[in-house]
Amino acid sequence: VAASAFVGAEVRCSRFPRKAQTSRRGAATAISASVDNSEKAGLGLFAEGRPDGVHGTGFRFMPMSAMSPESAPVLLCIAGAYPGVTVDQFLSPQPLPFAPKGQWNYHRLTGDAAPTGFVVLPGSDLLDAHPNTIAVVCTSESLGLELPDGQVHEVIALIDRGDAAVTDLSQYQNSEFYAFADPEGQVHIRWFQDLPAGWRLLGRLLYTQLPYKKKPGSGGGFAELSDDFEF
Repeated sequence: VAASAFVGAEVRCSRFPRKAQTSRRGAATAISASVDNSEKAGLGLFAEGRPDGVHGTGFRFMPMSAMSPESAPVLLCIAGAYPGVTVDQFLSPQPLPFAPKGQWNYHRLTGDAAPTGFVVLPGSDLLDAHPNTIAVVCTSESLGLELPDGQVHEVIALIDRGDAAVTDLSQYQNSEFYAFADPEGQVHIRWFQDLPAGWRLLGRLLYTQLPYKKKPGSGGGFAELSDDFEF
């Protein structure tokens, strides 16, 4: 009997640890299930309160790209084609506001804003400082420009209609290039030593944007001899 009681006691004692182990496993499983639910928000340091399925939840992170702190590309109104653009065409476009550095703008474009269209060009501090700039599409030969390939190409003259000399001729500098209107209402992009009688100043040329062109045969040989080589 003593032996039986001892065996029974041993059996009873052996059941308790197994029961405790089972309950501990159950608790651990419940905890891990609540923590390891990767579909839920709040798993990251900053994810608390975010809706499910957004960036930083479920161990998923969106690809992103930040704007450069430099000037954003600009959307410029085209006044017309040169030679041939008229004063009315030159003055009609309403310039679009440039985006602040590191940001962008939204535009809803209509044909009334610029009947001749728009062009996107790289931004710059110079353009940012002259918001009343418009674009005139020119042939390179009409401006006396020669490109590396020796061919005639379209270039874009960027002209600031808000230049001080437009309203105050004392600010005129004969070392600069301007857009002028002749007595017949045609636009000319050039320089004058002195403004001819009957002519009107419409704006100052900021610069002319050229397309990328390579000189024929410049791609062979040593890299150091290439026009594009940078030390």
